Amino acid sequence: MSILDIEVQGDGTVAVVALSGELDISAVGRVEEELRQVEAKGPQALVLDLRKLTFMDSSGLRLVLEADMRGRRDGRRFAIVPGPDSVHRVFLIALLDKRLEFVDDPSHVTP
Repeated sequence: MSILDIEVQGDGTVAVVALSGELDISAVGRVEEELRQVEAKGPQALVLDLRKLTFMDSSGLRLVLEADMRGRRDGRRFAIVPGPDSVHRVFLIALLDKRLEFVDDPSHVTP
């Protein structure tokens, strides 16, 4: 069983979902549910902050891709604050650093 904490912050237009711990297949359902609840509130931008993740597997990558696709479909900006090298490497190997938007600081994201 993985240990994952989820923290949500937002001002109505920009929502930040910060993850800490391990994002693996056992935690993806919780994160997916939280993301959908945040998306239902209608923010113009959603930021997924991965700085405190210690591990992410391919199920976490799929979750990020699906959130990005929903954002594109719904006209919502979706950005990611990269995690540590061991987590960000998953995106680099899949060449998703070219497709997804990465930002250094969630406070710099505007709709």
